[in-house]
Amino acid sequence: MMRIWLWPVLIGVASTLGLIAGLVSEDTGDWLSWLALAAPVAIGLHGLSRCGARAQTRGGALRGAAPRRAGRS
Repeated sequence: MMRIWLWPVLIGVASTLGLIAGLVSEDTGDWLSWLALAAPVAIGLHGLSRCGARAQTRGGALRGAAPRRAGRS
């Protein structure tokens, strides 16, 4: 259970700390806020780039990611 929820919880905590830092402090807090709030966006973009949903040809035909095995451990 912890294996599944570890990273989403860490991203949520970092986002919360970034929001609080952006609201409460100046200068360093603003930079900390930018970094903490940009991390989920960067992680999401990285995930989208890895999913394989890219156009293969100029015609724009999209191809989804390969199906995953259900029984992997």
